[in-house]
Amino acid sequence: MLISYLFDNLKVEKIILDTNINNTRAQHVYEKLGFKKIATRINSFKNQLGVFQSSIDYELINNDFLI
Repeated sequence: MLISYLFDNLKVEKIILDTNINNTRAQHVYEKLGFKKIATRINSFKNQLGVFQSSIDYELINNDFLI
């Protein structure tokens, strides 16, 4: 509902998000909604233990939104 609201009511042109490369459940959901992978960032941040983590960037435009 939030994504629909952003596109339909607020006229947002693009939604950009990222997720930890190990969070495959979130990646699956994002891709089912129509998000496209645009980049993989290796060692892009450190977690709370100081260990480097990698992330995947996604974007979604209204025409690709699948719900």
